[in-house]
Amino acid sequence: MERSRMRRWAAAGAGLILWMAVSPVVAAAISPASFPASPVVASTDSGAATEREQPPIQITAPSAILMEASTGQVIFEKNAHERRNPASITKIMTLIVAFDAIRDGKVKLDDKVTISEEAAKQVGTIIFADEGETFTLAELLKSVAVGSANDAAVAVAEHVSGSVEAFVQAMNAKAKELGMKDTEFKNPTGLSAEGHLTSAYDIALMSRYAVLNYPELVELTSIYEADLQVPWRRNGPIFKLWNNNKLLTWYPGADGLKTGWTQAAGYCLAATASRNGLRMISVIMGADTWKKRNAEAAKLLDYGFANYTSVELAGKDQKVGEVAVSRGKAVTVDAVAKAPFAVGIPKGAQDRLQSEVRLERSVQAPVKQGQVLGEIVATLDGKELARMPVVAAADVPRASLWESILLQTRRIFTLR
Repeated sequence: MERSRMRRWAAAGAGLILWMAVSPVVAAAISPASFPASPVVASTDSGAATEREQPPIQITAPSAILMEASTGQVIFEKNAHERRNPASITKIMTLIVAFDAIRDGKVKLDDKVTISEEAAKQVGTIIFADEGETFTLAELLKSVAVGSANDAAVAVAEHVSGSVEAFVQAMNAKAKELGMKDTEFKNPTGLSAEGHLTSAYDIALMSRYAVLNYPELVELTSIYEADLQVPWRRNGPIFKLWNNNKLLTWYPGADGLKTGWTQAAGYCLAATASRNGLRMISVIMGADTWKKRNAEAAKLLDYGFANYTSVELAGKDQKVGEVAVSRGKAVTVDAVAKAPFAVGIPKGAQDRLQSEVRLERSVQAPVKQGQVLGEIVATLDGKELARMPVVAAADVPRASLWESILLQTRRIFTLR
């Protein structure tokens, strides 16, 4: 009896040594470095449009695009890579860079921001901020998102980056990160400047990043009217902000993002709406009138919602598997979806949609909650649509050698 027990202990020890030796090699099979680093929760190569004919939509604007947000699939495009002046649609990137800075802890919403001479002298749409006046960063962001205020945009830029020039560099760096190859920003306002150009496709990429990463940004752009508390000397303490995106008042599910107009740009709109878990992004550039701009943006959204549906593949924190842990105080860790994972696909294609969970076979302790362990990959007809990171559901501290031996021994006998 004693010899039998000793043989079992010896086998367990040998198994543990073998496990510890091979686990780093197995873990290298799927390296976290190969997973998307972008905060976008569902990532894909949105530059690859599906191989299908353009839908029968007549758009008179010189440039337009319709994109499904979860996958980045381009459903319709017209001169989508033609470089054009975006006017105040620029401010979507202004908001993105500001919210990136908030996420990274560089600035806070309740920061006090003093209006500079440069901000106060802005023209066009403004909140009439005087040099030396103080606003919170939150008030200025609302002024940018709702009122399209140029003086507020410059004040945000100076507060986030120290100068407008440094902020514009950050805007262009973010554009490059997002794959916006047609874009060069010259200012945070969208006022006409030589070389300040982008495309409908790049605006859709920028808008997709915004809606997937910053619901608080979208919440701001969904506001049709708001009161701004300012120390006005002539008109009282309240200044009314109005949103020029009229789709907010009548289009079902519309909640953003930004309008734009200058003489050089014409009437532009980056519109987004969400229904039943499906989000569409339409971009119109260079329309003759604001009515045509709105009508054609809505026409694109209508087509998207009429012909596409959203399919949920995993809920936030939904367990999709387990990963073995080497040298940890637990032998496995639950793998869960990082965020809700749903994809938009053509109606009637649900039976052709597939998802695959790809996990590392083993990770070494310590494991941190939220650590990437793999991904869920969605495909339609064999073509990749989107990916979602899969992460550790809990911490797994590193175990001592004796704790590892006990855990692996129990595991071996349990498996028997």
